[in-house]
Amino acid sequence: MTARGLEEFLGPFPHETTCRVIDWVKEEVKRQSGNTESEDGKRSLLNTLHYLFESQNRGLAQAALGSVETLSFRGMTLTPIDCAVLAHVIGLCDTIKHLDLENCHIQCEGIQRLGPGLHKCQELSLGWNELGGSGVKLVSAALRNPECKTQKLVLRKVGLTDSGAEDLASALSTTPSLTDLNMAVNSLTDRSVPALRRLILALPDLELIR
Repeated sequence: MTARGLEEFLGPFPHETTCRVIDWVKEEVKRQSGNTESEDGKRSLLNTLHYLFESQNRGLAQAALGSVETLSFRGMTLTPIDCAVLAHVIGLCDTIKHLDLENCHIQCEGIQRLGPGLHKCQELSLGWNELGGSGVKLVSAALRNPECKTQKLVLRKVGLTDSGAEDLASALSTTPSLTDLNMAVNSLTDRSVPALRRLILALPDLELIR
């Protein structure tokens, strides 16, 4: 536990103090997660998530994020370390349903760090990131997870190519949860048509936006 480590330097913590710290962290996360319209708001929330990650206190992280359903860092540059922190947080909590990472300058390494947590999100927005073929392959791998909950996936302008469409078609044929896919503003050619046709046949209720 985090408190035990600090007690080596600061002495014992009263139980009441520990509870007050936990309550404060919970309130901060709740407040910050609802204030992500500004760059400062997003940065404050991300910093708090870093603190939770560094604490390695599973119970604290779960308590702090117990009521959070949406994490949005849209338009904010995220490093691979930031992505690793987000994956850790999502992995601990089953409440986070919507992860909005559009236009966060995420590339293949960032998606690789995020990979372990992506399948847990019902809505996953990754548009306007330079994922390229390798990044899309990693997203496809997350969709193949037997416990995948993803219903809506945004891959608008991510550098998706024909080979990436093939990876998605293969993955989505085993992902019955997905019903909404946005693949607009990508460099697909007629060579991707067979893959897209298989995708639609496998998931007839899919909303496909090219």
